[in-house]
Amino acid sequence: MDQLSFIPEELVRTLQKNAGNEDTRCSSSTLEMLRLLASLDVPKELLACMLEMAGFSIHHVRYLAGPLALHRSLWGDVIPTWLKAACMQDRFDLILSEYEQDQVGDYATPTEVLAYMMPASFEAPMHRDYSDLYIWAGNEVMRKHNKLPEGADNFYELIGGHAIEFKTVKTEFHDLSRSIRQSVVKHAAQQGWGKRRNRAKEEALAVVNPVQTTDQPKQGSLF
Repeated sequence: MDQLSFIPEELVRTLQKNAGNEDTRCSSSTLEMLRLLASLDVPKELLACMLEMAGFSIHHVRYLAGPLALHRSLWGDVIPTWLKAACMQDRFDLILSEYEQDQVGDYATPTEVLAYMMPASFEAPMHRDYSDLYIWAGNEVMRKHNKLPEGADNFYELIGGHAIEFKTVKTEFHDLSRSIRQSVVKHAAQQGWGKRRNRAKEEALAVVNPVQTTDQPKQGSLF
């Protein structure tokens, strides 16, 4: 219950108003309050419930509620805590951005790609294309989350490498980030996220179009 005390009453009232009404979209002020909550490390499960109340798509609810997709490796513990937190923050930001554009995207964030690839980078040398993707993602994430050492402008100068443009890793990024996002959403669906809304829709349809229970055959029936 302590977590709920962080939620503004105005936001709760707005979400309750939107609950069950997918035609009502959140205002910009409501989205800003959601962003603020995410920055306070509110559990993603609670945020996902709030998105569901607000009428976000089932895909977005499942994408937020789902786990981090990590490469299966004995090196899984090399992923720093800040990176895991950044994955969820950036995932939430991406969801809100897509919502504002009335879109449902296909790709995960560069932060999630970096976290997924990090354990694999400790196991064996990667193919050049994926090595470039890993370095590009590292630069994007470290710059965005202020993890570069003081005085450094980018990650490339730290490793003595050349700058990598997105167009050179676009194909690999799209392939891997799409796979990550699909896996996250699928796992959340298996956990039951979104089923409550599906049941609510089924119940609403049953009221509008009740099942015919008469023993009289319908016109045109073969029996």
